[in-house]
Amino acid sequence: MRKNTALAERVRDTAYFLWEQDGRPEGRAMEYWLRAKAMHLRQLAYDRWLADGTPSDRSDLHWYEAEAEIDETFNGK
Repeated sequence: MRKNTALAERVRDTAYFLWEQDGRPEGRAMEYWLRAKAMHLRQLAYDRWLADGTPSDRSDLHWYEAEAEIDETFNGK
């Protein structure tokens, strides 16, 4: 799998938005980045599930695929 720079940018933008919404607190960058990453993981899994026709027996597969894409994007795994 290839690194998804667009996804990485969306996560950074979301983290920044969340941070701004909370009044720009100091020293909590990682907290906001993790929140944004989790939000995008859920959205990616949900979008894949919808694209597959919402099969009830395969929702875990979409979650694992989305998680693999997120890991590849940020960890190079």
